[in-house]
Amino acid sequence: MHRTTAAKKKASTAPPGARKMDGAGRFDKGRANLSVGGSERPTARATSGVGRGRVKKRPPTSGPIYQASLKDCAPAERPNLMVQKLRFCMKCFEFGDESAEKREVRDAKKLKQMILMEICDYINAKPQILAQENVVSHLIDMVCANLFSGQRVFQAAEPSEDEEPLLDPAYVHTQLVYEILLRFVMNGETDSGTMRRYVNLEFIDKLLAAFNTEDPREREYLKTILHRIYGRFMTFRLAIRKAINHIFYEFTYEADTHAGIGELLEILGSIINGFALPLKDEHKSFLRKYLLPLYKPRSMLNYHPQLCYCIVQFVEKDPALSSVIIQNLLRWWPHSNSQKEVAFLNEIEEVVDATHSPEENLSPVAAALFRRIAKCILSENFQVAERALCLWQARTFTEFCRDNLTICLPILYPALSPTEEHWNQGVQQLSCGVLDLFKQIRLSYVEEVRLGNEQKRVSSQAAEQKRADNWRRVEEMAAANRAAPAAAPQGSPPNEETLNEEIPNEEIPSEEMPNGETPSDVAPEEE
Repeated sequence: MHRTTAAKKKASTAPPGARKMDGAGRFDKGRANLSVGGSERPTARATSGVGRGRVKKRPPTSGPIYQASLKDCAPAERPNLMVQKLRFCMKCFEFGDESAEKREVRDAKKLKQMILMEICDYINAKPQILAQENVVSHLIDMVCANLFSGQRVFQAAEPSEDEEPLLDPAYVHTQLVYEILLRFVMNGETDSGTMRRYVNLEFIDKLLAAFNTEDPREREYLKTILHRIYGRFMTFRLAIRKAINHIFYEFTYEADTHAGIGELLEILGSIINGFALPLKDEHKSFLRKYLLPLYKPRSMLNYHPQLCYCIVQFVEKDPALSSVIIQNLLRWWPHSNSQKEVAFLNEIEEVVDATHSPEENLSPVAAALFRRIAKCILSENFQVAERALCLWQARTFTEFCRDNLTICLPILYPALSPTEEHWNQGVQQLSCGVLDLFKQIRLSYVEEVRLGNEQKRVSSQAAEQKRADNWRRVEEMAAANRAAPAAAPQGSPPNEETLNEEIPNEEIPSEEMPNGETPSDVAPEEE
């Protein structure tokens, strides 16, 4: 009786919120524990599957950099807190085999990701903090430490039928760094002098060097950031163009490998679109020295759409440059790559279509252009032949052929009506269609060209037969000399007067023999 009363008094005197004990002496799990001062504190939950009594470890949360939030702290303390967070984000981690990493490293990676997200959101919400030069200085240092410090290890994407690019495993961090840099470049709170002090030519060179990365996601960010810098800082425009030219020159003549040529050409496409008219000699020199040689590398197909866009922009600005462009296309024409040939034919169509009055601007290269097209029509690769014949489906190219009918038809007729038809039926039908188109333009001239082509064919066959007869007679004479060695002293050269009496000079073939000798150099073998 006395013990029961004492227990009730003890329970009634317990402060509110304390956990109650059951009959077995265990605490009730539904209540919170109290500290000495009377304030509540959360209880540690036991992790499932680990065992009773163990608690789950959390990332380190000591210090103001982890606990304090930029939005919640006092306005006077925000710059210092931002600087501390930027300093912490300067530390870079290796993203390799996560199973072999320590738990502290994994927690630090997650913590850095959360801090970068916080910085990115805060700059987006309140860009006024970028007016502090101390913050800008540490921000640029953080960007350089994460993006421009050494080579990063890339890993291949998931295997598929198509060839996938290599991806950066550290993109979970670098993506946020790129976002912070993009927001910094786009903000209007930072003084222009401060921006030029930190976003200087050295920083731009590092930014351009970062284009040579295998991760296409990073190249897209770099393209956007560089384009914003080019548009904002007029004093850096010439230096940026020269730096891009140096990259193109090195890629064309030295390195032959660069992953960011396409993105750099996209930037140049918008830059060329803004060139004032008439074009300066500097811009024309840029076209001849740096853009046109980009057709030479073997990896041209990787950036050909962007290169073609830049070339068409120049043609629209100055149609007189179209002949220079066509001449360089013919100069760098591929001989063993059918895909590049198709790409070149596509570009010829676009250049002719963008040229105003092509009969005037393309007249210096018309004959060479049609000779190349005739060779493409006779190509054994049906894709090349079909693409060459599809040029006449463009209205501008058809009008260009109409204006230069006397030049193009004598060159193209042997290819459109060959002695041996093409093995592909589609090529045969397209050839007949193009020939019918020329007949609709001027039937009498087509008939005249046909007769002239027949005469040339007959004369060429007669010349071939005469050449074969001459070679046969030379072989017979050589055999006769070998069979009768007593006719001339042993080791002495044959009598040239005798040879000239038997075969007149005009009948001796002038072509070289397969071994590089001429028929006059042939001497009988010594026995």
